[in-house]
Amino acid sequence: MVFTMEENKQIWPGSAAEGEIEILEEVLVWSNPVARLFNDRVRFPNGEGGEPEEGEQFRLGEAEDLDDGVVVVPITHDDRILLIRQFRHPIRMWMRELPRGARNRGESPANTASRELREEIGYEAEATYSLGRIANDSGQLTGLPFLVAARVRDVGESEPEATEAIDQILSYTFSELKRACQRGDIIDSFTLCAVVRLEPHFSGDRFAYSSENAPASNQG
Repeated sequence: MVFTMEENKQIWPGSAAEGEIEILEEVLVWSNPVARLFNDRVRFPNGEGGEPEEGEQFRLGEAEDLDDGVVVVPITHDDRILLIRQFRHPIRMWMRELPRGARNRGESPANTASRELREEIGYEAEATYSLGRIANDSGQLTGLPFLVAARVRDVGESEPEATEAIDQILSYTFSELKRACQRGDIIDSFTLCAVVRLEPHFSGDRFAYSSENAPASNQG
């Protein structure tokens, strides 16, 4: 099996002989409607030339009926970038971050982006632009989320899910957002990555998507 980023539901087994951590057996230990936890039996490569050792490695991925998620960068017609202030249970903190969400199996990243915009901030995507994909925690998570920029317009009230705690929509110019990230005011890894991917598409604080600076096709 040949691994591509578009086929990431098919887990690449790897080869210890080639210096990779090889999956000998996938072991599902827990699941819920949004996630699955595996504790796989694996074979480690041995850089000393001896026999490879076997052991266990865990990974956390999406539920069976979900694909890799989407992080959306909402950009208004006056080129301001919208973030939300949301309470995140795992770290017990309020975070300033871009809207993001899970993608249903077979759903396009653009459709997911549009849905999340409507739910979380009450905006509609008029056009979407690929900013590629990221591995936000390759030591634990299997997902390779999409980054999608969207030109948006306000369509009224947001419709957040009952499990979300969002209390504010924040507005930044690109330079303001970049400075906030550099100062450490914003620490969300998705937002930090998005700023790097956005920079080639901004001239000062004006957004103009450039296909020459678009990510390679195999990266979303």
